[in-house]
Amino acid sequence: MIDWDLIWRDYVGISGSAVLGVVASTIVLYGFFSLLMQVIGPRLMARPSAGSFVVLAVVGGITARATLGESPTMLGAIVVLSTLVVLEYVTGRFRRVPLLLRRTRPVVVMVDGEPVAAGLRRSRLTRGMLLDRLRVSGVLALDEVELVILEVRGTLTIVRRGSRIDRDLVAQVDGRERIPERLLSEPGAA
Repeated sequence: MIDWDLIWRDYVGISGSAVLGVVASTIVLYGFFSLLMQVIGPRLMARPSAGSFVVLAVVGGITARATLGESPTMLGAIVVLSTLVVLEYVTGRFRRVPLLLRRTRPVVVMVDGEPVAAGLRRSRLTRGMLLDRLRVSGVLALDEVELVILEVRGTLTIVRRGSRIDRDLVAQVDGRERIPERLLSEPGAA
C-alpha cells in the first residue's frame, strides 16, 4: 500500500512556515552570492579553470542545501526557483539605475599593448591572467593590440591595430578617458 502522507511530507509538500524560511534564506543567499560574484566573478570568468568550476559547483551545492533546509521537497525547490526568478527580475530593473552601474561596467584593461594597472586592479586581474586571455583570443603580438576592454561577463573586447571602435560603444566603459581619440569613430562611421 502506498503511504501518500509520507510521499507528500518527505518528497512533495512544504508547510507555510517552511515557505517563509525558504524564501528568506533564498533572498539572503542571493544577496550574499551576488556580492561575492562582484568581487571574484570577473577573476573566475576571465580565466576559467577546473578550480573555478569547482568553486562554482561547491557554491551551488551549499546554496541549494541552505535554501531547501533539512528535507528538500519538490515544492520547496519550486519556491526557491520562483524566488530566484523574481529576485533576478527585480535586480535587473535596478541595474538600470546609474548609481548601481558603477560596479557592473566594462573596464579598460589595456591600451597600446600596455596593461592599465588601475583597470586590472579594479577587475582583480593580474597581468598574467590578461595575457593568457589574449592568447586564447588569438592575439599573437602585443603590438597588434590597440585596446582591450574586460566586459562584465569576463569576455574581452579587443580592438586590433588599424581598427576603430564606435564612440557610443565605449560611453559606459570605466577608464574610457584612457582611450586615445584616434581609436574612436563617430556613431555610424566605420
